[in-house]
Amino acid sequence: MTLHDYMLKYDDVLSAIDFKVDYCMSEFSLDEHGWNLIAVNHYELCAQDHLESKEWWPFVHCMYGLQSCLSYNTTEASALANESCSIADSGADDDMTLSGGDLKAIATTSCDCSLSGAVTFCAREHTSTTYEKLTECAYSNEGHELAVASKKIAERVNGGDPLWIKVNNMTIELSTNEQSEIVTWASTVLSSVCDAISLTGGSLPKHCSKA
Repeated sequence: MTLHDYMLKYDDVLSAIDFKVDYCMSEFSLDEHGWNLIAVNHYELCAQDHLESKEWWPFVHCMYGLQSCLSYNTTEASALANESCSIADSGADDDMTLSGGDLKAIATTSCDCSLSGAVTFCAREHTSTTYEKLTECAYSNEGHELAVASKKIAERVNGGDPLWIKVNNMTIELSTNEQSEIVTWASTVLSSVCDAISLTGGSLPKHCSKA
């Protein structure tokens, strides 16, 4: 969420980089988020594979914002837990209270607090594709193969830190004190990306002036 606020929400930055997200799919993550996490990762990888970054990243960010809805398969189950899209996107249930960016849209359109509801909402608000097309990919051999390949990449480069990113093969990691360091980390990532663009002779996005 913080990295989105610092750089990935800006079209000029996002279009200037080759951005990719991979998923570890560790046993710890499954224990924390439940088995729906497998489907979530498949949906997000399918979006990443089929759409341009200006569409797939806002979709993935939207899904992050609605994370606490993704464990539910029905709105009845989420309602029993007193969960809704607006509560999820507000960050009330996040351990760092990081909010998403879709509260205004949630307030004016329908959003069901469930896995299918979140995918439907995020696809509708941020992409040119549909829930049906993403679902076809997510529950196919293609979705499975994307997840297997992504897991191998993530496991190969994962050093065990809670938050990290590679910029031109340079790892920028965050220590265990995520709460106090995440803003500095995001700022460092933006600076490193802007430096990499400059060194390769690329046209600097205007938002690099914030770095």
